[in-house]
Amino acid sequence: MSNPLQTLEKAIGKTITVTLKSNQSYTGRLKITDQYMNLILENCSEMEDGKITKRYGRAFLRGNNILYIKVD
Repeated sequence: MSNPLQTLEKAIGKTITVTLKSNQSYTGRLKITDQYMNLILENCSEMEDGKITKRYGRAFLRGNNILYIKVD
C-alpha cells in the first residue's frame, strides 16, 4: 500500500475532483500539493449536482477542508 501523499504527488498534472467537508466539489488539473495536502488546481471549476456553477483560473484548497479526492 502506498502513502496517500505519494499517490497525490503522482497525480500532479492530472485532472482531479476534490470534495470538501462542506460538500462543495471542485474539478481541475492538479498543479502542486504539499505535506499538508494543500492543493493548487488550474482550470478549476466549482461543481454542484454534476454541473459547473463557477470557473476559476487557479484555486487554492486547504488540506484540512478536504473530505476526499478522486483522480479522474
